Parts: sequence; structure tokens; C-alpha cells
Amino acid sequence: MGARARPGPHDDGAASSRPPRRSLAALLVLALLALGACDREVDLEPPRPDDVAVGRDDSGAQRVLDRFVGALAQGDEDAVLATAAPDARSLLGAVATNAQALRLDKLSLRYVDDVAVTGAERDRWGRAAWAATVELRFGLRGLDQRAARVDTRVLLVPAGGEVRIAGFGGAGADRTPLWLTGPTTVVRTPRTLVEVAGDTAGRYPGLVTRAVTQVRRTLPGWDGPLVVEVPRDQAALEAAVSAPEGEYDAIAAVTTTVDGSTRRGAPVRVYVNPGVFGDLRPQGAQVVMSHEAAHVATGASFTSVPTWLLEGFADAVALRDAGVPVQTAAAQVLERIRSDGLPDGLPSREDLDPRASDLGATYEEAWLACRFVADEFGQAALVRLYDAVSAGTPVRRAFVDQLGVTQAEFVSRWRADLASLAGVAR
Repeated sequence: MGARARPGPHDDGAASSRPPRRSLAALLVLALLALGACDREVDLEPPRPDDVAVGRDDSGAQRVLDRFVGALAQGDEDAVLATAAPDARSLLGAVATNAQALRLDKLSLRYVDDVAVTGAERDRWGRAAWAATVELRFGLRGLDQRAARVDTRVLLVPAGGEVRIAGFGGAGADRTPLWLTGPTTVVRTPRTLVEVAGDTAGRYPGLVTRAVTQVRRTLPGWDGPLVVEVPRDQAALEAAVSAPEGEYDAIAAVTTTVDGSTRRGAPVRVYVNPGVFGDLRPQGAQVVMSHEAAHVATGASFTSVPTWLLEGFADAVALRDAGVPVQTAAAQVLERIRSDGLPDGLPSREDLDPRASDLGATYEEAWLACRFVADEFGQAALVRLYDAVSAGTPVRRAFVDQLGVTQAEFVSRWRADLASLAGVAR
């Protein structure tokens, strides 16, 4: 019965007459557990961590998810509410309304695995509450070519002998679409859609309509679709796009795919950061919205265009004939040039990272590069340059093919233009 210990320096290799201390302790615990179980005739379970649900029911979870999806697809709000936990009826009622307004299509929810429940969720929903990661597929009828696929989080509770839905998102969720978070206002046209958290769409529909018109002045072949989402705050934005906390502190809006995919045809959205965007005056807000619409129009989410060209081109589209003097639109970078001197070259990817310092000035610098292309070589040449690079032509070759100059020659002439605008010696 004794365990054999590994021979040590003074061990002759014979079997020990007693087990090692840790083995003896384990045997004593097992013996005591066995006696307790036999005497009381109870089943013993290993202890559970605090964040593991005691009410977990995988098959019940999938059943309620299927019922929820079916009810949304049929537009049956009563059936949606029948899947809700007692205190979650208001939320699921809002989700049902959102789904109808958005005209959700290709909808499915597939249970993947259970995930941790927070202490706050336990306090509100009870110890039997549990959470699951689910694969969510959905699209917008008439606007999305194919469904997005995201992993999100669903909070579940047992109620009335079955599993009910208590909420969506929260700690551990990969992405939480806006339509699952609460009441939203949806304004839709044949080729645009605006979804805003809360009970009013505010100024956003007008901004979107004008953005489409502005982009079509440079890219007349584009007619949408353009879908814009405005979460209630930056935290909800970060949850929608799976961004680290604080990454978009200085960003008014971002264009990306719903599921993070770079495959062409994936649904694309403009996500607005309401805290930053809300501080913009009307003209600035319009420039930002037109800038993001230009990203959508050029398929920026699916290309590897250098960041200076990607962002500078979008600003060139947004600011074209917008009536903003260059000394105003480029005030930050011109002041930087006056204090720090001319840039040595075009802005790098790192210079234009959302967390980079002096980001506003660097965006203006990228715009001035594209503005110089349009001024010196023509608006059509700027579009050709962008299209060539987007199609895979190396930037240095595209300069020669589309503009007839080398990149070094372009940078030299552009720096001279910057010096003139800033009123400094080259």
C-alpha cells in the first residue's frame, strides 16, 4: 500500500515502510471523505470557483437562444419576451424593436462555452446565474452582402424550470453589437442607415446624407451603402469593435468591419465616439463624417494602403470645396513646422497610430501631402494614385506610374510647399 519514494543520496532503493508525507495526507483526506459519504449517503462534488455557475445548462441555453432567434425573425415581440428573465423584459423588448427597425437578416446564435460571471452579476441575478460565449451571425437586409460573425456574451438564469436570457455583453465579451445593448433610434434610406443609442437620432442622419453627397463629388461611381452606429459612450464603442480601453480617447469616429474581418464583402460600419464627436462644431462634424464615408467608399477596411495615403485621401475627399481655409484646416501641423521644422518624409504608420502624440497635426500633414498631389497633378491623378496603391502597386512605383515623379522628388517638392504654407525657410 505504501508509495515508492524516489531514491535519495542515502537511500538503498528498497521500498519505504511508510508513504511520503504528502501522500499520507492525501490518503487521510480521501479516507475521511469516503467515511463521510458512506455514513451520510450523500454525493460529494469538488468545490467550485466563485465564478463558475451552479445553474449551468448547456442544452437549455441553446434552446432559449433558438427560441429567441426564431422570435426575432418572425417579429414576434411576445415570443421574444417569453425568453427573458423577469427583470430583463425591458432590455429584450428593446432588442426586438431594434431588430425590426434594422431589418436583421441571416440571424443565428450558437452556444460555444460558459464564461465567468462577475460579482455584480451574481449580486443582481443570484448564484445560479451563468454566462456563455455565443457565436452570433447577422446582417442588415438590403445593405450587407453577407452576415457578420462575432463572438459575444449572453447572461443566463434559470427561471420557471427553463433557461432565460438576462443580458448581453459585459466582461469577457469579444464584441457586443449596438442593437443588443438597449433602445436605439434607427433612420434608414435605401442606401444608408443610422443607428443611435437612445430615443433620438439627433444631427447624425443629416451628416450622413451630406457625407454621401460629398464623397460622390470625388468618387461618382459610389452610391453606398453607408451604415453609421453611435453607441451611448466610448465604453460601448470599445465593446462594439473589441478595442482596448482608451485606444480611441482622441478619435471622433472609426471605420471597420463588424467582425474584424479583412475579407471583402464583410459588413462595414462607421462607429462614432460620441464623447469626442459631440464636441465638434457643425463644420468639423461634417468633415469627420465625410472622411469616414470616404473610407467606406474606397474599401479601406480591406486594403493595405500606407496610412498617410489612406487618411490623407479621406481628408482630401472630405475637405474638397468645403470652404475651410488651409491655414485653418492645417493649423496644428503648420504650427508644429514653425516650432520643430519640416518633416523629413511622409508620415509613418506609427506616426498615425490612434495612441500617438500630436495625432491631429499628423493627420493634417497626411492631408497636405494628398492636397499637394491634387493641386500639382490634378484631382484625377490623386484618385489614380490611391486606386493603384490600393490594387497592390508599390507606392514608389505608383508615384512614377501615376504622377511621373519619384517618391523622393515628390517629397522634396511637398516639403517646399509646406515651408511656403508655414512661412518658414526650407
